[in-house]
Amino acid sequence: MLKKIFKFGSNKDDVIEIWSRFPGLADVEPPKESKYFLPKWWTTAQKWQSEDVKKNNIRDNITNKGTIKRCPAVPEFMSMGITIPMWCDMQVEIFDDGSWKWNTPSNQFEMSSHGNGQLKDLLPKNVQPEIVLKTECPWLIKTPPGISMLQLPMMWHFSTVFTTAPGVIWTDIHHEINQQLFFKKRGKHMITRGTPIAQYIPIRRESWDYNVNKIVPDELKYAADQSTLQVRTKFGSGYQMHQIDTVKECPYHAAKK
Repeated sequence: MLKKIFKFGSNKDDVIEIWSRFPGLADVEPPKESKYFLPKWWTTAQKWQSEDVKKNNIRDNITNKGTIKRCPAVPEFMSMGITIPMWCDMQVEIFDDGSWKWNTPSNQFEMSSHGNGQLKDLLPKNVQPEIVLKTECPWLIKTPPGISMLQLPMMWHFSTVFTTAPGVIWTDIHHEINQQLFFKKRGKHMITRGTPIAQYIPIRRESWDYNVNKIVPDELKYAADQSTLQVRTKFGSGYQMHQIDTVKECPYHAAKK
């Protein structure tokens, strides 16, 4: 039983351990860091709407001609945590009467369904899937104490066949991660081995106090203005440079080195 280990924090004990119920699967189709599952459309997308604008009109280029590829929040989200790919080819057929059948090349792997009364019928009719299937996921995850896994669908992949239900799993005490797949339409579908089906981001279970300020304190306004200037005074990469400088100067990060 080969074990995959992912380090996610600054402390040596901040390690996520993942292992398979099936020996050898870790060498066939293992979970990987999410940065290895970027959608194809993203990898080929351009940062600028027009190369002519980029070359000839810097001001217009900065204000309104960049594409989503220039937004740092999107690739950072796409790259967070780990992603689990489908571990084998999975054929699913959904019939007009709501029944279904599935098939895989190996009888080692299983699927089951959530009855309509468990979930589908409780949802608003305009968003109800055709059926909700549950994987018997061969992977288990163990996180350090107090760390849960945030399970997310592959939001930026825009599958027309299925999406995965989001949720939070206390993987420090419960290690199964069986995904619920919402199938969007009837007919025959193939989810090929290697298709990313869910993203997992480690989160620390903590309580927070929140202040909603009616009047913005001067120190907060100054901090916001300074942060904006750090980003907007560079033609490019201002946000990333600000991140690096902040981590270097932050006493919390400095103490953890």
